[in-house]
Amino acid sequence: MVALQGFLFLAVAITAILPAPGGTWPTSLAISLALVLVGAAGVLWTGRSLGGSLTPSPVPNGEGMVAAGLYRWMRHPMYTALDLICLGVAVGSGKWTCYVAVAALCAFFEVKTRAEEGYLREAYPGYAQYAARTGKFLPGIGRARASTRLR
Repeated sequence: MVALQGFLFLAVAITAILPAPGGTWPTSLAISLALVLVGAAGVLWTGRSLGGSLTPSPVPNGEGMVAAGLYRWMRHPMYTALDLICLGVAVGSGKWTCYVAVAALCAFFEVKTRAEEGYLREAYPGYAQYAARTGKFLPGIGRARASTRLR
């Protein structure tokens, strides 16, 4: 999964640079920069909150469950922040191919979190309750059902 994630980040960068067949969409430097800066701040904040728990793997490293900082409101704010950075790149490039790469990255994070949450439920007894009260990628949106059991 880590290699695929890296490939998708590379796809966003490459599609932003290469010419897009069929032209481009309108761009906005201000919106692009705002998205990249907000995303970068989110990455830094979540990285600091995670501390030793930070890992690119969906398998927890045993350093403990984090429910502080942005994790108080979202279960996966790091992924949200990374998506914002990549969306900012797409807005700046104006290339539809870059938007497609960002959509693929968002879909990948959805799949990755499904696997990751199964591991988190196994590793941390309080994770199911945390997931039931906390949004997935945005505050209040995508709360897990308390009775949901992942295999």
